[in-house]
Amino acid sequence: MIDPILNETIRHAINTTQYGNFVLAKMIRILNLTDADLIAQLTGALADVDADTFKVQRLDRLLKSVSELNAQAYAAFYDGLTQELQGFVGLEGQFQYDLYKAVAPVTFSIVSVVPEQVYAAAMSQPMQGRLLKEWASGLRDSRLRRIKDTIAIGYTQGKTTGDIVREIRGTKALNYADGLLNASRNDIDAIVRTALSHTAQTTRTRFYDDNDDILGDLVWVSTLDGRTSHECRARDGLRYTKENKPIGHSVAWGAGPGRLHWRCRSSSIALLKGQKRLTGTRSAADGPVDVNISYRDWLKQQKPEVQDEVLGKAKGARYRKDGMSDAAFVNDKGLSISLKELAARDARMAAA
Repeated sequence: MIDPILNETIRHAINTTQYGNFVLAKMIRILNLTDADLIAQLTGALADVDADTFKVQRLDRLLKSVSELNAQAYAAFYDGLTQELQGFVGLEGQFQYDLYKAVAPVTFSIVSVVPEQVYAAAMSQPMQGRLLKEWASGLRDSRLRRIKDTIAIGYTQGKTTGDIVREIRGTKALNYADGLLNASRNDIDAIVRTALSHTAQTTRTRFYDDNDDILGDLVWVSTLDGRTSHECRARDGLRYTKENKPIGHSVAWGAGPGRLHWRCRSSSIALLKGQKRLTGTRSAADGPVDVNISYRDWLKQQKPEVQDEVLGKAKGARYRKDGMSDAAFVNDKGLSISLKELAARDARMAAA
């Protein structure tokens, strides 16, 4: 029997990732709408400039219209993303309500979250050190700065205006993927996926708090595949109190699942009060496994090539040779350590 809470949580996490693909494509389309105009403005601004007449001091004045257009593009990006997040909060809150309503005894009263309150909380809490609005502003400023630097360096090196514009836009032969503007797409990917996971965990946390009378300890849930980060591998299956204190281990909760690092795919579930463990099976990249198997146990069952993909070849070789757990390669904060650091740790233990 598949544990309904864990199985549906994993299924929902996969669906959220796919929704993230949709949101990402939508946000990139927003930027694409202004790219053609931005290139046109840039070409016009630099029309009468060459290496002999170029002066860095004039750059801000020359690029005034480009700067304004760039600001409009990122304002539209931020508005579009926050609209998606507002709708997502309601869906995530409804999912949590339906999930626990289906498994809790009928005598238990389940409280649903208020989407507007959760959204406000998500927007007011830092995401990887900054508010979402600050990250959007940073993307805007970073792209403009890269454009200016490319222009200044290009003219210093004697490049033509056409060469510089082509470097910024990219080449048609490569569908403009080789241009400076495309670098913004990687930044957008990280922001969109992290904003979704950050908002999802904020919703879960509020739901747990609002149902404190029936929900107990929390369980960290990581994806059982080769792309899971070392931080999340170290925490998969571990239990924490509602105050995020470790139970039976010393690995810190940190920022929590979905917020631990950029593009974090981990989630969490709350056990019903009095419940100590889950029963049944859970999904994995290679098929269903026991629900209580941890990432560490799952990795032991994988082929050497999978272990090397996860740990790296050097650590994978030592992992198999010395029979050590992958947990040996992380510290008590769940952060990765090098083989050199591991050897130093071993030496200290031997001398003790």
